[in-house]
Order: sequence, then C-alpha cells, then structure tokens
Amino acid sequence: MKNEPDLFSGTLDTGEETRVLFLDTETTGPDPETASICEIALLLSTYRGFRRDPAADLYLQRLVLPAEPVPPEASAVHHITNCMLEGKPAVSEIADEAAELAGRADLLCAHNLPFDLTILARELPGVFGGIRAEKQLDSLRLSKHLWPLVPSHALQALRYRFELDADLKGDAHRAMFDAELVRALVEHITGTGLLNPGNWKELVDYTMSPLEVKIFSFGKYRGKLVEDIAAQDRDYIMWLLKQEWVPQDYPDLYHTILDKTSGKGRAHE
Repeated sequence: MKNEPDLFSGTLDTGEETRVLFLDTETTGPDPETASICEIALLLSTYRGFRRDPAADLYLQRLVLPAEPVPPEASAVHHITNCMLEGKPAVSEIADEAAELAGRADLLCAHNLPFDLTILARELPGVFGGIRAEKQLDSLRLSKHLWPLVPSHALQALRYRFELDADLKGDAHRAMFDAELVRALVEHITGTGLLNPGNWKELVDYTMSPLEVKIFSFGKYRGKLVEDIAAQDRDYIMWLLKQEWVPQDYPDLYHTILDKTSGKGRAHE
C-alpha cells in the first residue's frame, strides 16, 4: 500500500520528555456501559521526542475479580476463566498501584480508547475520571486516518498487516500483550515516516481531526451510504444539521455531512 504523504513538518525528536501510558483491559463483555474489568495492563513509556527510553519502562498487569462472572463468550476471546480469577483482588484494590503510573503520564493511549476509558472511569474514577480530550490518543482512530481503505482496523489485523509483533511475547487479547502491541503500532507510525509530527500534541490533534463517515450507524437510514442520502433526502440531512446532539454525539458524521453538502453555515439556516 502506498504511504500517505507527510502531514506535519518539523523534527521527530523535539527534545521534550513525554510519558505515555499505554493501556488495555479485558472485560466481561463488549458493552462498556455494563462490562466489568477482569484484567488490566498499564505500560508507562518515556519518550524524548518520539524516541523511547526502554530502560524507563514501567509495567502493571493484574487479573482482577469482576463484579459479575465472566461469561463463556468473553472467555472465548481472552481465555480468562472464572477459575483463574478466584481469590484475585477487586479492581478497586489496585487503585493505588494504577494511580502511581497514571499520575506520571502525560498521555493515555489505547486502541479504541473510549471503550477502555469508559469502563476505567466507572470502576476507577479516582484514577481515570475526568481525563481531558487533549490527553487521549486513540490508536484505532489514528489508524483510520492513515489507512482508510484497509479492510479492518482491528488491532490484531494491524498486527499481522505490519508485522508489529516481531519483538513481543504473549497471547493476543491478553491485556499486557495488547498494550505492547498498541505501543508497537504507534511507534511504527511515528518511526517509519508515515507521519512527521513535531510533538505528541500534534499527533493527538491530527488523530482528533474529523474522519469521513461512509455509512449511517443509526436512524431510518442505518446501513445506508451517507453520500447517497445527502443526494436523495436533503430535508433529512438539513434536519440532522440542526440537531444539537449530532455534533455532540456524532462529530465525525456532522463534519462529513457538512463536507458532502458544502454548507458549513447551513446548520443555522
């Protein structure tokens, strides 16, 4: 696949020290509003510019007893069973350990970070509650910006596409392995010329910029192409632009519609 052109100017090594907390959770289910953590991994890495100091890496990985039993469907993904969790501490009991690493971090990074952060903010609110957007780096969103045409942006798919696991040991869908895989993905992006951000803030800003949404995920046109509906049902599109919840809950869709209709001021007509 042809590499995208450089999107930033400036040197990779800015001379500034940045601590990035790569994280992953394994859970009892796919809904972040209800799922409980059964394993957590935190990996704090220190960078000067985008060059990591391996000697400064700090690790925390714990199996924890969730508030509900792990269903077999979840065990089939991460291979963590209820027997493995017998006698393990509740996640609240490792709050101090988690706070020790999180308190040193300048950025949090995960693949689909909103999923993990929703659960962590609920189960460890004193550690992960109220994390500002500018402190969040979502490698899933970053990969969608860089490679919009690849069939899957799942972490394991990217692992094999870019051979990210050459120096890693462990099992997929275990928390520390996946946290290290996220780090390998970000370092692949920043270290191979795919992007040349001047610093981590520029990388976060780029990641947070709008993504093009191809298909509606809700409403009467769920599953339909946004481009088609923009051409076929202007009244519906204009109604969406006037709804306050659209830019709040679906900012990428909002910006996509504005782009498709070439009407950045039309929401106020």
